[in-house]
Amino acid sequence: MSFQYQICGLIIIVLIHVIYSTHKRLMLRSERVFSRALRITTGMLILDILKVLAIQNMDTLPLNMIKGMSKIYEGSIILCSGTVLIYLMANILKKEAYNDLNKTTLAVLLAEIVLAAVHTTHIDPRGFSYGPAINVGYVIVGVNFLVTLFFLIKNIEKVERRRRFGILLWIAMWVALVLTQRYVPHIMLSSLAVALGVLILFVLLEKPESKLDKEYGCFNYFALLNYLDEMLEIKAPIHLMSVSLKSSGTLTGTALYKEASHALSVMERIPGVWVFRGIGQDFIAIARTKEAIDDLGKELEREAALIPYISKLARFVRSDNCSIFNNAVEVLSFLSFAKTCDNEKSRIFTTNDSLVEAYHNRKQLEIELNNALIENRIETFIQPIYSVHDKRISSGEALARIRTRDGKILMPSDFIPVAEQNGSISELGYKIFEQTCEFISKNMDLLDYIEINLSVVQCEDEGLSQKLIEIMDRYHVPPQKINLEITETASIVTKQKLLKNMERMLEHGVTFSLDDFGKGESNLMYMVDMPVSIVKLDFDMSKSYFKNDKAKYVVNAVEGMSHGLNMKLVAEGIETEEELRAMEKQRVDYIQGYYFSRPLPQDEFVDFVQNYNANRDMEAGNEKEDPIEKFRPA
Repeated sequence: MSFQYQICGLIIIVLIHVIYSTHKRLMLRSERVFSRALRITTGMLILDILKVLAIQNMDTLPLNMIKGMSKIYEGSIILCSGTVLIYLMANILKKEAYNDLNKTTLAVLLAEIVLAAVHTTHIDPRGFSYGPAINVGYVIVGVNFLVTLFFLIKNIEKVERRRRFGILLWIAMWVALVLTQRYVPHIMLSSLAVALGVLILFVLLEKPESKLDKEYGCFNYFALLNYLDEMLEIKAPIHLMSVSLKSSGTLTGTALYKEASHALSVMERIPGVWVFRGIGQDFIAIARTKEAIDDLGKELEREAALIPYISKLARFVRSDNCSIFNNAVEVLSFLSFAKTCDNEKSRIFTTNDSLVEAYHNRKQLEIELNNALIENRIETFIQPIYSVHDKRISSGEALARIRTRDGKILMPSDFIPVAEQNGSISELGYKIFEQTCEFISKNMDLLDYIEINLSVVQCEDEGLSQKLIEIMDRYHVPPQKINLEITETASIVTKQKLLKNMERMLEHGVTFSLDDFGKGESNLMYMVDMPVSIVKLDFDMSKSYFKNDKAKYVVNAVEGMSHGLNMKLVAEGIETEEELRAMEKQRVDYIQGYYFSRPLPQDEFVDFVQNYNANRDMEAGNEKEDPIEKFRPA
């Protein structure tokens, strides 16, 4: 008679204890349950060894004491069998449901232990127990496993595949070894079965390394999601600080890793702060107290002052109002939104209630945009473009609008940034293009052409030209009726893909405009490299023309270059007759702006163009009504 299996099990559990206790842990609910399972298993193994030792010395020890130890050991086995179910519940249920069901489960386990204990136990000198109490124990353990399997099957969609596999393997290991002991009782494998089950759980699901970032050693993104979700579920206060490093010409590779590691070491100095790796070179520090984040902010400020050059490449975003969100994804989405709003006026950008409100408005717009795309509530408005040479409305620009369910109109400035952020800008662009082609097919003789914006995402689509040509062919639209507006992009890859698409479209007969010229970092080489036939002065550049002499020189130069390169020039944002006359004098070819009309729904646009062009020779002072007056903004 020996207890080598129990010793093997105890060695396994001790090793797990050592590994588990020497690594960083967040002690989330599943980790707490696993830690409890470790302690229970350790106690069970020690009881088993003591029981065997007592049986070995049954000649000198009271029989009732040995039977008592045997029943206590059996109770620990029953408790261990219930731990599988409790661990599963901890990973599936919300806090309140888990707490209630956990209490019920523990009460049932206690009743099961009492039920087994009231039955008779016999002691075999070979080192094991048998009798009614042991048989009842086997039945109870079997029932517990069946309940666990039923709970797993019922909630199968909520359990990830790896966790599902680990729990099933744990149960299978228990059943195989316990059945072996049931029919070969002198081979005592029950304790080893429990230890191996805990080992499986540790290796597959609770290994601390699975929650640590391999590159920096802090907690990883997966751990961040789990931690935030649990903190939000228990309604714990959440204060966080995000540290983002911008890669630059000098801060790349090894240098970037070195500075990121330094930033991480600073963040980990502060007690009560957990540090996680976000996306890229972002680190997110989370604390339950405002004071801890205050201390972190001061420490980061102090370190930044010591290395001013590097600190310019780091941005800090702080938020003390994250507890209001529903889940981790919302918190991180808000953090990303906050970064886009960082004005960089101070080293630490702190969010506030207004920013939270802006974020929620943005999310509502995102929902509205998605619903509008699904429900076909995207509408194409058209703004007239006046030809200085022909003295008539000769073209227009197609512009997207969303009509809400209550009939209101959402402007592009509201939803275009959202579409660019959530990836629906391409779908939106193709929908506007198709609606414009349908409009042209019904009003073929109304205009020379219509301008349609191409988003940067569409320009990156290698199949852009094929898709647009297919739509034009579907509506039998002559290619010369389409002028596509492009904007400058900093991406060389995007530019190359765009050029290939432009070549195919030009061969088909479509023309191009360079939009927003004079905005941002407009590059004159774009006028040289891109096969465009029209240059459109940005709204702000057109307005600046009337405010300072420098802008006049710039516009004059652009006019000279455009005409020298056989390109036409469009002035946007013209709102008064004075501005119109000035642009005519500047030899601008086309005028676009509220002087003629705001963007109009398609039916109103048709009426406007027909009326205006029919009365284009009307002179000032004529008794006839000005055909464009009602289309001007109030």
